[in-house]
Amino acid sequence: MRLPAGVRDWLPRELARKREIEQQMRAVFGRWAYEEVQTPMFERFDVLERGLGQESTALLFQFNDRSSTALALRPEMTTPIARLVSTRMRESTLPLRLAYVAPVFRYYEQPQEGRMRELTQAGTELIGASGVDADAEALFMAIEALAEIGLADARFDINDARIVDGVLDGMGLRGDEARRAKELIRERNLVALQRLGLPALTQFTLQRGGREVIASVRELCHTPSSLEALEAIETLLQRADALGYGGRVAVDFALLRDLEYYTGFGFEGYVEEIGFALCGGGRYDSLLPKFGYDVPAVGWTAGVERLLIALERRGKHVRRRRHRIDVLVSGSDVVSARERAAGHVVRSARAGAPEEELLADARAHSIPRIVIAIDGTVRELRVGPRVDELPIPRTPSNWDAR
Repeated sequence: MRLPAGVRDWLPRELARKREIEQQMRAVFGRWAYEEVQTPMFERFDVLERGLGQESTALLFQFNDRSSTALALRPEMTTPIARLVSTRMRESTLPLRLAYVAPVFRYYEQPQEGRMRELTQAGTELIGASGVDADAEALFMAIEALAEIGLADARFDINDARIVDGVLDGMGLRGDEARRAKELIRERNLVALQRLGLPALTQFTLQRGGREVIASVRELCHTPSSLEALEAIETLLQRADALGYGGRVAVDFALLRDLEYYTGFGFEGYVEEIGFALCGGGRYDSLLPKFGYDVPAVGWTAGVERLLIALERRGKHVRRRRHRIDVLVSGSDVVSARERAAGHVVRSARAGAPEEELLADARAHSIPRIVIAIDGTVRELRVGPRVDELPIPRTPSNWDAR
């Protein structure tokens, strides 16, 4: 029997690895003083449509309930959280620091590795804060989170959409022309850009690096907001240097995330082994106002399955403690209940099982004790290693020369 396209089963050890990554991400969120929230897996379609850009709306799984209300599975977490904040948390003191680890659903036409229809996102939203400090918080938390799970060498590209807008404005591109140019920049379609007859724009698209590229672009920025954004990017690079991230954070002026969604700063994180982003985020100041709450916001998210792929490609398995079982109990529900009440992990064995079978079961699962109940008599065994696991005794013939 086959599964639907774009979903998968998780076997016990696979799920344990996934859960550990999720817990590591939660630990990072907690250290940054973010509180976790949870929203329904499906929302009203009109709510999601209001918040999402055209790209994300096209990925919705849509359906109607029995009252013919149009619903959809959430394709990401930011819009549901914006809906939550604008309704039930409107009176909360700003800024709000909210986090999530949750499944989302996207209808990709051709699902593939790292592009599944059911996926898990772990991320944060900083709502009610503007400026470079808030942007830096999102970026540096993402860097720390990837380091926490074992990807301390991940590289991050950053940009600000206002810089691109300022460059295009200075070249006389506005309206539909500017939007088309931004799409070509985002696609890194150099051939089509060259056809626009603006060689400086093609050169701008190729610009990538550290603080040295800021000066070369400053003369192309012709709006106050683009110059402000360029200064903010330079400040972020300086702060990244101070934290020891300088060699891993670079400006990429062609990095443009969802054009209808992100309004300024944006970033993505990568590792060499994988050709897609592990995480990404940015500023979306126009989202909350769509729900009647005019506050700025910035956030980021990571795909948990993508993080697992990156670790597996490197041959790194998530650190996981073996599930400890304290005692194997045969023949008594009462004994099992008492052991669990004492805080012990209990594995049950069939009543009347021979001692050899119980010993084999205990050794197979590294269980140190066996409790056997027969006709009201309770007997306990301590389990030692098998003979072939015992250390070689130190006799005069095998002593080390001293």
